[in-house]
Amino acid sequence: MSTKIAVICSKAFMNRLNIISHEVPHIQLDFYIYNSPEETPNLMKQVKPCDVLLLAGTLPYLYAKHLLRQWPIPWTYIKQDETMISATILSAIAKHNVTIDRLSIDVMSSTFIQNVLQDIQFEGPLPYMQEIELSTPTKQLLTNHIALWQSKQIDLVITSIHAIYDDLTALGIPVIRMLDPKSSIIRRLNESISLSQLTKFESAKAVAGIIEFHKTTHNPLQMVEQLATIIHASYQQVDTCRFELFTTYGHLQNALTQNKLESFFTVSEKSAKLVFGYGESILEAQSNAQQALKYALPNAIYILTENKELQGPFPNTTTTLSLQAKDPYIVLMAKETKLSPLNISKIMTFSKSRQSLQFTAHDLSEHLQVTRRTSERILKKLVEHNYAKIVGEEMTYQQGRPRSLYELNFSTYH
Repeated sequence: MSTKIAVICSKAFMNRLNIISHEVPHIQLDFYIYNSPEETPNLMKQVKPCDVLLLAGTLPYLYAKHLLRQWPIPWTYIKQDETMISATILSAIAKHNVTIDRLSIDVMSSTFIQNVLQDIQFEGPLPYMQEIELSTPTKQLLTNHIALWQSKQIDLVITSIHAIYDDLTALGIPVIRMLDPKSSIIRRLNESISLSQLTKFESAKAVAGIIEFHKTTHNPLQMVEQLATIIHASYQQVDTCRFELFTTYGHLQNALTQNKLESFFTVSEKSAKLVFGYGESILEAQSNAQQALKYALPNAIYILTENKELQGPFPNTTTTLSLQAKDPYIVLMAKETKLSPLNISKIMTFSKSRQSLQFTAHDLSEHLQVTRRTSERILKKLVEHNYAKIVGEEMTYQQGRPRSLYELNFSTYH
């Protein structure tokens, strides 16, 4: 089966891509042509169903960046880099018999040019360079090129913008386009195929869910049916308060991305726990869902991945905690303190989420969702093994003993 790639590009790039694309089998190209990269966001609204979106350049990517955050299918873009600069400058020297200092180049980053010239140990005068920014009108770049030509400071313009190429050509000013090396284009087409295949594989991954209602919940079956419709799931009743659901990764992610599950908890008059497990098989997904249920809090969604990473709570602030002790440092901490790797992972997340280094047992208990007595026991174990230290006391305006201030004494950047 072929991979359908929507390509947003200039007419010149379309012609080049059509010449090259036959070397990449099993692809179908659907072009959306702009006269200026600024048109990219509007063209994205016209894209018909496809497997991958390919943007032909860094500039169209920058114009589309705000839309790509929520783009529902995989996307990639052809990046301007040192390889592109090297090929273009070599072509200019070989074909047009010009020296580097007699070039005017508009480029996404002048650092690319400087890196290339440093790599070849070039020690002569630099070319004229203009950095392309969204805030800089294309007309201004064009005007600068024309001024350099008219003042006889340059012999050739290299441009990254096809509209500037067309305008300079019409004026009879020598100009070439920034070259997109054939190898870079083929690499990006193959990457597009891989992105499509990976997405389809991920979307088909098995997902098992468990929903556990409060025992006094009225008519839970009706709510399960509504939930199953939202995530395109089948379900079965385990007991009076618990149901299992079966769906795919793609359907669940679509529901989470579009916030379709938020309303589920608002219609439930009693608290409910909802968890999902991912797996390469239904049995693995079920096992992960059952394990996630042990850590779930009411009225929130938790997910345990096939890599034993606990994600949640959705739809509120989401963190990822590892239930597997892979880091030797965490394994050692768990062994010495007799704390679980999950608790250590949560403590690391707690530390990274705070602006202040000092905290109280109450602060930690709120983050871990445990009693203050439990957090004090955890802190006692950390202090005993020098993974935390008491650095002072917090004075309160109420009666009672002052609360100890703690500071962690180990690296939390794992």
